[in-house]
Parts: sequence; structure tokens; C-alpha cells
Amino acid sequence: MTVVLLVAAGVALLVGVVVIGHRMIGSESATGTFTDGMGSFMNVFDPARERADDDLRSKKTQGEMLPSPDDDHPPMTVDLARGVARLRRSRG
Repeated sequence: MTVVLLVAAGVALLVGVVVIGHRMIGSESATGTFTDGMGSFMNVFDPARERADDDLRSKKTQGEMLPSPDDDHPPMTVDLARGVARLRRSRG
């Protein structure tokens, strides 16, 4: 009887570990060190893929540093006679 209870407890513990581990690996918002450690581990075997993935992730948060200039409003005016260049101020 005790053997059956020990086996049942062991199986329940194993199922719990598998479920919790699957949630840690599969969640997008995981901030644990396990996912970071696995990322570093994969970086050893395929560093080019990791650099490409990092580059793609950085493109999602990239924005324009300066607004693109219009043809009607150039970003700078140059007066060659006086030797002066004036830059238009950004609004943001």
C-alpha cells in the first residue's frame, strides 16, 4: 500500500514539474533567468541566428530620430554670400 502511495506521489510531482516547466518556457512575458540562460545556451551553437533575431527585435522599437524633410521646408538653409547655415528646429 505504501509503495502505491509513493509511486502516485512521485507521478504527481513529476507532472507538476513538467507543467510548471512548460509554462516557464512557453510564456511570452517570462522574465525569469531560465529563459535568458537558454537563450545564451543557444547563442553558443548558432550565434548568427541570435544576432539576426536581436536585430529584428530592435527594429520593432525603432523610431525616426528626426522627421523627414519636406520639399517645401528643407531642414537647413545655406546663405553662401554671408557664410551662414541655419537649421530648422524640431518641434518634438
